[in-house]
Amino acid sequence: MPSDQELLQRLVAGDQDAVQTLVERYQTALVEYAARYLPSPDLAKDVAQEVFLKLLDVPPSHLQNGVLGPWLFRVARNLAIDAARHGKFEIASGAPTDLPVADTDVPASVASDPLHTLMASSDAEQLRRLCNQLPAELKAVVEDRMDGNLSFQEIAEKEHIPLGTALWRVHHAFEILRHKWLEEA
Repeated sequence: MPSDQELLQRLVAGDQDAVQTLVERYQTALVEYAARYLPSPDLAKDVAQEVFLKLLDVPPSHLQNGVLGPWLFRVARNLAIDAARHGKFEIASGAPTDLPVADTDVPASVASDPLHTLMASSDAEQLRRLCNQLPAELKAVVEDRMDGNLSFQEIAEKEHIPLGTALWRVHHAFEILRHKWLEEA
């Protein structure tokens, strides 16, 4: 059985199997841990999935005693406390799903502004065009996440792939989209 240190090195090198192994190793415990802070099991699952996205996005540079658990649980605790404090789960700025899309929480006075409407529509069209340029397996998970508003577990089940692969594909797709978006900006 590979150590957390070895799995982290493989994850950084792009090994999807390492992600899957880490998800299998820690997901249940992370969900149970996050559930201590949150009123909903679904919210605890979302927090655990966000922990793995953060791991993919910015893996720790050093592991305490070569074990990834302390880092994962610290991230889970912080995300769960934030979710409980705000009464909802919000992905932090800079996370893989932090892409420009039409904002549904805009005050009516701004939303009815023609310029805002045009910009939001233009952003959504640009995002859709960029999504269409993704490889089929990445496009599918992005559409599942954005259009279907599916959880990562639901994406894994729908696409018949392991949860770690679903997390990896969504992360990779959003990184590609972010890069292309910035190139065009």
